[in-house]
Amino acid sequence: MYKGEPTEGLEFFKLLFESDEFCSELGKVTLAAGKLEAEMILLLNRHGVNERINQPTLGKLIDIGKKQKLFDPNLIIELERIKKQRNYLMHNIYSLLIDILDETFFEKKDLLDSDVHAYIEKALQLKDNLIDLTNIISKKI
Repeated sequence: MYKGEPTEGLEFFKLLFESDEFCSELGKVTLAAGKLEAEMILLLNRHGVNERINQPTLGKLIDIGKKQKLFDPNLIIELERIKKQRNYLMHNIYSLLIDILDETFFEKKDLLDSDVHAYIEKALQLKDNLIDLTNIISKKI
């Protein structure tokens, strides 16, 4: 399907949108992130955190866990890193590709149509990292 031809912007976004594999991995990232958030809520609940958690975003859960000293510094670094990557993938790909945002986790310049595979791989890595962090959090419960 991909021929290694130059593409950019909206054309590349359309390739991502039409890629069943990319969309599948994106869905798995969403599910893995939701599982991590739920495990973090369980951890907070089991440690008697009485703070009411309205709309428990990953960022808010990380902040509460830090405040309660439930996470060691290395775990905090990884949770913050994964939060940024997840947010970028979930909310900013379109903005990146229409040149509103600068490159950070994903490339936008000198793309080939086959770079869809690079985006798939990054989504797959993010999903795996979310799963690994979820396993760490669930062992703390």
